[in-house]
Amino acid sequence: MSRKAQWLQRLEYAAYRAVAKRAAKASPESVLRWGSRIGTLSRTIVRSRDRRAMNNLRRAFPDRPEAELRRILNECWRHFGRETLNYIRLQQLPTEEVLRGVTNVNLEVLREAEALGRGVVVVSAHYGGWEVGGLTMMSLVPRVCTVARKLDNEYLERDLVASRARAGADFVERRRAARSLMKALAEKSVVVLLPDQSVIPREGVLVSFVGRPAWTTPAPARLALHHGTPIVFAFCIPDGTGHRLEFEGPIRVDQLDEAERDPVALTQRINDVITRRIVARPELWLWMHDRWKGTGESEPVNGQSNR
Repeated sequence: MSRKAQWLQRLEYAAYRAVAKRAAKASPESVLRWGSRIGTLSRTIVRSRDRRAMNNLRRAFPDRPEAELRRILNECWRHFGRETLNYIRLQQLPTEEVLRGVTNVNLEVLREAEALGRGVVVVSAHYGGWEVGGLTMMSLVPRVCTVARKLDNEYLERDLVASRARAGADFVERRRAARSLMKALAEKSVVVLLPDQSVIPREGVLVSFVGRPAWTTPAPARLALHHGTPIVFAFCIPDGTGHRLEFEGPIRVDQLDEAERDPVALTQRINDVITRRIVARPELWLWMHDRWKGTGESEPVNGQSNR
C-alpha cells in the first residue's frame, strides 16, 4: 500500500498521540461516552462510507423500514467510535488489567479443540470488539498466529507493531501468509483469521454472506482441511464497560463427509456462522466496508446501481 504524504502522517500521528494520552487517564465510562460522540461525528465527516453502509444494509435487510436501518447504522457508528477509543486506551494498560474486563464464555470449546493436538483455526469477524478479543486470545494460548495488513501511516504502524510485540503474537503479512500459517498449524499453534472482508475474485470463492453472493477467502477451510484441524468461532461482544469473548463450535473437519469436506461448502458453512451473528446484532458489524465488491452488488455510483 502506498504511503501518505509525510506531513499528513505526522498530523495523524500527533492527533492519535493526543487522544491516546487523554484516553489513558479516562475512566471506562468516559471512554464509552466520548467514543459514542466520536462515532457520531465520524458519520458526518466520512459521508461516502455512511452511504455505502446504508446501501449494504438496504440490500441485506430489504424488508426492514428505512428508519430502522438508519437507527442500526447510527448505533454502528457509535459502537465503532467506542471500540476505537477503548482499544487506544487498552493498548497502554498492563495485560492483566485488560483481561479483567473480559469474560470468557464457553472457553471449554477452545480447550477441547486444543486437546486434539492438531492446532486450532479460530475464525472471527470485524464484529463487536475484535481487537479486544485478539488481545484476550493471546493470553489464553501459548502461541497465536494471525494475518495483519500494514497501515498507510508509518508512525502509527510503528506503534502498532510495538503493541503487538508486547502481546506476544506472530503477525504475518497477507501476501506471505500461507506458508507461515501452515507452519503454525503443523506446530499445533492457534491460527486466528477474520474472513469477512472482500477479496479479489481470483483469490476467493463466491458464496453467500448475509444473504448475498460475496467473494470470500477459502483460506480457513483449506488450512483446516489440509491439517485435519478443528475450526472454532470466537466473537467479542461489548458488555457494559467490558466485553464477553464467546466461543462456539467446533467444526471437526476430520468427522465431515466427502461433500462437507469441499472447501467451497466449508467456506459457506463458516460464512453462515458469521452471518447468524451479524443478523442477530447488525449494529456490531463493519457495514462501511465494501464487502460485496466485484459481484455487481457493490456501492451505487452517483445514485445508480452497479448491477
